[in-house]
Amino acid sequence: MHKLTTKRQVTIPQSICQKLGLKPGDFIQVFERDGVAHLVKMTSDDLSGTIKLPGDTHQDLTREDTRKAIKNKTARKFAGES
Repeated sequence: MHKLTTKRQVTIPQSICQKLGLKPGDFIQVFERDGVAHLVKMTSDDLSGTIKLPGDTHQDLTREDTRKAIKNKTARKFAGES
């Protein structure tokens, strides 16, 4: 069992890091689906392609817009969608 810190951080067990090939500096995506938290190692291929934003695509993007778009793209990839 692992305890969540006050900064919402948790240590990933070494055995899990080894199975996923996680190394310091790697990017991961954490998201919830059906009450289960999923941790996915990200590669450049995982985020390749177009990220679609609602509304005008020529607008200035905020950091939050970009974060949401990447999160949605990751979730779709995980679900087997394009």
